[in-house]
Amino acid sequence: MMHSLILVTLNAEQIKRAREANGRRKRITHALICGPYGQMFGTERECLKYFVAWDPDHRIEVAPGQFRTPFADLFDKTVRTIVYPITDYRTTPDLAMRLMEASGPTPRKAPSSRGLFGRLFAGS
Repeated sequence: MMHSLILVTLNAEQIKRAREANGRRKRITHALICGPYGQMFGTERECLKYFVAWDPDHRIEVAPGQFRTPFADLFDKTVRTIVYPITDYRTTPDLAMRLMEASGPTPRKAPSSRGLFGRLFAGS
């Protein structure tokens, strides 16, 4: 099942509750809601970094001419909003790891010829 990746601009009450849950000294203005996998709270800059990287339309070049979307199988769209009902104000620990586990195993790449020769010569 696909979910939306949601960037929320928090109101004053939500900021207060998020600071209470995550530490009063933490600067919190936004939340990144990642469906049932969890959420993170922080500044707009912190949350936007992940919002852009995990966007299902964002492509990352993993090899020359080969592009991959990190969590395209988890999120179908991105949404920016100023109104969102939040029930749990704690940042989910290891959110990125949870998303990686949920997206399934990554196929292993065969070692490059450079890597094979490097191992061969290192052993002699």
